[in-house]
Amino acid sequence: MTEHTVGPDRLVGVEIGGKYKIVRLLGEGGMGCVYQGEQKLGATIRKVAIKTLHEHLSHDAQILARFEREVGTVAGLQHPNTIQVFDFGKMDDGTLYIVMEFVEGKSVAAILEQAGPMDPPRVLNILKQVCGSLEEAHALGIVHRDLKPDNIVLCDKAGQHDWVEVLDFGIAKRSSETD
Repeated sequence: MTEHTVGPDRLVGVEIGGKYKIVRLLGEGGMGCVYQGEQKLGATIRKVAIKTLHEHLSHDAQILARFEREVGTVAGLQHPNTIQVFDFGKMDDGTLYIVMEFVEGKSVAAILEQAGPMDPPRVLNILKQVCGSLEEAHALGIVHRDLKPDNIVLCDKAGQHDWVEVLDFGIAKRSSETD
């Protein structure tokens, strides 16, 4: 996924699902875009991440099934180090979207690129959390299939530095499925 830096996006400022306002484009890949959004909950505004599937792909049955599988797969996971899914829907133009927890942090890939290798105790802390997330997924018959430094984000959460969030179960597969 590439970071978006050029020009406005057609969805920025749009409200979707009657409750999520798209604030800014975070990144774009071959399958879709990820936005920062806002959800109003009473007097509070919660930041959310909104993942969309490109409109032209939303009509491809195989890609649609993959996107819906991601929603169903991640929605069933409850481990604190796994990204949480809040909602799923379709825009008026047919574009599909997933609303997820917004994670403010840096990917392991970005940290390694900026700072180089990590100290072993830090790596061990990160790996324990990643393994906890994957342990739950595997117990439910779910294989991530795209685990890489870009899909592991470190943030400060619950009073802990280097809190791990495992992202992007987009090509995850249940062991009972065939591809």
